Amino acid sequence: MKKILPLIFAIVISLSFSGCKKGDIKTLNSIGYGSSFGMCVGYCSNNLLISDLKLTFSKSKNGQTADTKTCSKTISEADINAIKNELNLEKISALPEVIGCPDCADGGAEWIAISADGKQYKITYEYGKAPKELEAAVARLKVLKDSFKDCN
Repeated sequence: MKKILPLIFAIVISLSFSGCKKGDIKTLNSIGYGSSFGMCVGYCSNNLLISDLKLTFSKSKNGQTADTKTCSKTISEADINAIKNELNLEKISALPEVIGCPDCADGGAEWIAISADGKQYKITYEYGKAPKELEAAVARLKVLKDSFKDCN
């Protein structure tokens, strides 16, 4: 019995540390994703918001009259968890708020915003050049954004 007790204690301790990886999101409030082009005609700004099992997509024109179109649909918890699993808050918090020169020379800008575990993060970067820490999540978000092609 004296030999088994330390073994059981060691197993319990190791299991308590293996449940969560450092940087995993515990409570996800929302994820935002978007792109914009400053020197553009038509719908130049696209925004996607995921919150409470709902996807809300909006697009707007540049200029004095924004003329915003908005569409929404539901999203499964499994899809949200797939995106959530691609995000590591420890790595994201180490990123600068602006990476490169977003929308310089009309190259466009992309951003991702995360509200989780009582903190907010927003990273803006050059269009099509997501930092490696965000690439997988951004790829999933682009697929969701593209599902709104018929939003008129």
